Amino acid sequence: MNMAQLSIADIQQLHRNGRLDEAREGYESLLRENPKNVAAIHFLGLLNAEEGKLEAAEENLKAAIGLNPDDVVLYLHLANILKARGSFSEAVRILRDVIQSNPRFAAAFNNLGTVYYAMEKWQEAIDVYQAAIEMQSDYVDAYYNLGLALSKAKRREEAINTFRALIELAPQHAGGRFQLGCLLMQLNQWVAAIDQFHTIEQTHPFHFETQSNLATCFLRLGRLNEARIHYARAVEIMPADVQILFNLGVISMQQGKTNEAIEYYQRALKIDPNAYEAHNNLGVAYLSIRKTELALQHFREALRIQPDNEAIRHTIRILVHDKSLSSSPSEYVRSLFDSYADHYDTHITTALHYQVPKLIYQAVSHNHALKNNAELDILDLGCGTGLCGELFKSSAHTLTGVDISDKMLSVARQKKIYDKLEQSDLLSFLSVRADAYDLIVAGDVFVYFGDLDAIFSAAYQALRIGGLFVFNAEIGGNEDYCMTDSGRFAHNKHYLDSLADRHHFKVGDYQAVSMRTQNEKPVLGHLYLLRK
Repeated sequence: MNMAQLSIADIQQLHRNGRLDEAREGYESLLRENPKNVAAIHFLGLLNAEEGKLEAAEENLKAAIGLNPDDVVLYLHLANILKARGSFSEAVRILRDVIQSNPRFAAAFNNLGTVYYAMEKWQEAIDVYQAAIEMQSDYVDAYYNLGLALSKAKRREEAINTFRALIELAPQHAGGRFQLGCLLMQLNQWVAAIDQFHTIEQTHPFHFETQSNLATCFLRLGRLNEARIHYARAVEIMPADVQILFNLGVISMQQGKTNEAIEYYQRALKIDPNAYEAHNNLGVAYLSIRKTELALQHFREALRIQPDNEAIRHTIRILVHDKSLSSSPSEYVRSLFDSYADHYDTHITTALHYQVPKLIYQAVSHNHALKNNAELDILDLGCGTGLCGELFKSSAHTLTGVDISDKMLSVARQKKIYDKLEQSDLLSFLSVRADAYDLIVAGDVFVYFGDLDAIFSAAYQALRIGGLFVFNAEIGGNEDYCMTDSGRFAHNKHYLDSLADRHHFKVGDYQAVSMRTQNEKPVLGHLYLLRK
């Protein structure tokens, strides 16, 4: 191509088409003919900026301004280059000079806003974007930039209104819809966010973030099939995204597709062999299909990555049948129930036919004539989501719940049945509460402790004279306690009787009961009611 025959317009077209080497040659050819060709200097500066040659770009723009100091557009572009170089103060000074001489030049206000935004001066950016819009009511870029600044300033409702106004002006503005969708997600408005992302998807079906956000929204709504579809589309766009592969594994497990879950976790680990969550979930998946050795392999890898993780360490000790275990560490119990909280009630009552809260309530009722207006101060020890608390609420003067899992407590808090909820391990909580309660309930708590001596002692101290201590435990063999294949402790009746006697409790009631099912078989347990 003979560059000497091309006009500035021809060269600009090459530039716009991404043919940068040819465009550069064209601009330089014009400058060899006329070193003072302002347009050629200007556009060469923009090309240098586009290629990251910011120092050369700054020299070009300053040279163009020297030749044509009245062209305000040159100052805007110079300020952009200075901003890119981190010379914020100089960029602000140039733009303020432009505004002083051209007080109705909306673009200068908008560009000044972008400098303030880069400086994280959100309010200053908001002020000048709003000024630009006042001058030019259809200024799409200023609306978009204002929405971003308001969002950064945590003024979400104003940001949402700004992006909605932008979409009114420009319905096909994908960036505005995307930002609006993200803000709606932050406010848990999942259906409204989906509407925005679906609109973007129609014109940008291969936008990764849109697909992953759609999947997240559907997941939060519990619509697993739709979430899976969009995560699958996202991973087609970016096959090496570990988080998306992990999410597909989680959904597959929730849908009972264990082998597919394993495949997704394995793909994630091929990309990142140190992905802790993938190793941990693979361990869980292999356990669910009774492949203990493979489960151990991945739990050990998880422990390699997080060597201080007591929950994983305890899981490994369970799987290798460590006979020295006397309790489950609080980190293990917290991790177990944090991951279980959002579906605990449904799973344990429906799938496992859980009977413990009802059995405990009946035992207390038969031995202590509970009344709806009773003035009992009740402690729900290891309260979980509040399944026991729901039954005892009407009989309580005060009802206190304590649990190690913050997420289980969050579910319990939503039920509004407790006067007080506290996150703590059980012994720490009991040790500072002497003569505080008339009734202590421990539903399905002792399955995470082997040695119960300290808990019996602390419960005795926390009860008032005549107070009741009601609990269940799984029935074990001849040893005082042992760990079952499920990682839970089972206890011998003689051991529990001896603890009651040693800590000066009187056995008010004892029953052998079916507590729940596991693998479609009943799990038998002790049910004790002790009196101080």
